[in-house]
Amino acid sequence: MTDAANQPLAKAFNEETLKRYIASQPHLHQIFGNDLSDVRVDEIGDGNLNFVFFVTNKQAALAFKQALPYSRMSGGARALTCERLAFETAALREFARLAPDYIPHIHHFDTEQSLMVMEFLSPHIIMRKGMIDGVEYPKFADHISTYLAKCLYGTSDFALDPSKKREMVAYFARNVELCEITERLIFNEPFMASDSNRWTSPALDETVHAIQNNLALKLRVADLKYKFLTRSEALLHADLHSGSIMLTEDETKVIDPEFAVFGPMAFDIGILIGNLLINYYAQEAYATAENDRAAYRLSVLKMIEDIWSGFIEKFSHLWHEGRTGGAYSDQGFAQTNGATVTALDTVLHDYLDNLLQDSIGYAATEMIRRTVGRAHVIDVDMIKDDENRAGIEKKILQFAAQILQSPKKYKSIAEFLEPAKQAK
Repeated sequence: MTDAANQPLAKAFNEETLKRYIASQPHLHQIFGNDLSDVRVDEIGDGNLNFVFFVTNKQAALAFKQALPYSRMSGGARALTCERLAFETAALREFARLAPDYIPHIHHFDTEQSLMVMEFLSPHIIMRKGMIDGVEYPKFADHISTYLAKCLYGTSDFALDPSKKREMVAYFARNVELCEITERLIFNEPFMASDSNRWTSPALDETVHAIQNNLALKLRVADLKYKFLTRSEALLHADLHSGSIMLTEDETKVIDPEFAVFGPMAFDIGILIGNLLINYYAQEAYATAENDRAAYRLSVLKMIEDIWSGFIEKFSHLWHEGRTGGAYSDQGFAQTNGATVTALDTVLHDYLDNLLQDSIGYAATEMIRRTVGRAHVIDVDMIKDDENRAGIEKKILQFAAQILQSPKKYKSIAEFLEPAKQAK
């Protein structure tokens, strides 16, 4: 990777240059009513990599996302290619093909400017922030399990023509830089001595060092990393946490798939579950005399169970509805006798059993890296009292370590969640 200082840097948009750009694009100009005199531009991005602007007037409201050849957080110190936004746009369009209700509409993409324009989601809020505030999302489990089933199945060898899938795998395999970030931040640095790691010290020192020196645990993480590297099962969002979801009580939208790549289906499922479990543990710190958050904590666990059961039901329905891809194709199993049906049901059952094992493994890995590694989450980091925060983080790490040291012990999602229910 070249040093950012030696790489020509594209110039970030500001209010005036963005207005001029809109004026130069007839379809965008028209969306704003052909009058830009009252257009307002506000930078709203709070992510690490890209710049996001909210552009609005009386006529319209759109979100403009620009990827520069460096990460937003680094201010130019870390070089990245702008192509990451092309991968994100391609992923959003593919997910929209399969699950349009859960993807924001893309109005415009400009390769040269590395700029994507999409609908501005309102009154939607980031799910992570809503959960910290104890907001209930009764339809979320149904929505996200539908999204996962349709998008993972629909980009797999169960659904895609092999040649089409190979083309897609080859395209997204070029998302090299963000894949390297995933591999390093999730599977490598948290499990070794690294200057990038940070945790509540000294309270967690002993716990962290025990994890980093646990051979059985590290072998399980290495196995999960190997599967991430080698299994191109389906197109992943690859960063599907509660900060990549915007929603209301009635509507769910998945955003920010800039890390998109083909990989194991379990990765997306596990990353989501791991982040929800972090929030479950963090709820303890948000308890008040009026609301001890006990009911909300149980609702988070119920949400996880419902996501998994909903995914299994919908994925199984797609399997039985028809396998149009190269794997276990209907064409290859044209017989309709009972033995064929039973055999294929066994294949599906075994596949989903293995998917559960890897999903909970990725969930546990995510929980550790968000507590020990470079990129934490505000569910825990915003807890101001060090002792309280450390106590919660220790529970997160102990749960995750227990899961990773016991592969194939948990035969159901309920068994997997039982140690979390018992945590006091």
